[in-house]
Amino acid sequence: MAETTVDLDTTIDTLLERYLTLLDEYTRLRARLNGLQSGIYQNLARANFSAQRGVRYGQDHYDDRMQAARRVQITQSSPSAGHHVIFDMIKVTADESEENDDKNNTKKEDQQEEQDEKKSAAAATTKDDNNHDGSGKPSPPPKKRNNHDPLRWFGLLSPQPLRLAQAQAVQAVEEIIPRLASLSAAMADVELQVRRARKKRSKAEKVDHQKKLQQQEGHLHGNGGQEEVLPAH
Repeated sequence: MAETTVDLDTTIDTLLERYLTLLDEYTRLRARLNGLQSGIYQNLARANFSAQRGVRYGQDHYDDRMQAARRVQITQSSPSAGHHVIFDMIKVTADESEENDDKNNTKKEDQQEEQDEKKSAAAATTKDDNNHDGSGKPSPPPKKRNNHDPLRWFGLLSPQPLRLAQAQAVQAVEEIIPRLASLSAAMADVELQVRRARKKRSKAEKVDHQKKLQQQEGHLHGNGGQEEVLPAH
């Protein structure tokens, strides 16, 4: 059954109401994000101001240990909520981080193996004898566990402003940014639905207008084209 213009007007009003609700939440989250970003830069400035001479907290200390501590998970919303994607942030476990480290270090290990093969046979034999245990199998080297907390890169006793900056950055990444991305996708979906509903309403209005014209023409033909004759005075 085709929707009438009244039904389409109600649908458009409902969609616009939902859009305004999403826009209000989006605006509030943007304000929170701006506040967190300002706090991050202020705390970093305080940490650098009180740091020891020659120490600066920033990208200068980044190295190969830099790994993603969180990942984006994208899912599809339910049909009742519209067809749009939802962004979530999940933490990376220590095992996944170590697996990524192993993949990133594969080339370095291959190069190291090639260099080891070029060593003298006598030195290699002596090294193998020292590394063998009672079972006759070579003992594996101890695996070094990397600490993926960036605060540890700057020492054990990190300043309080630096910890606050990290906490604010984590809050922005985990809570606000994924929700902002989800809201943006939801608003884009609502805009698409509003445009479609308006096109349907425009077509329905044309159909209603044609029906009215046909009714008027039928009414005129029903009168038989007779004109009312007024009596002469």
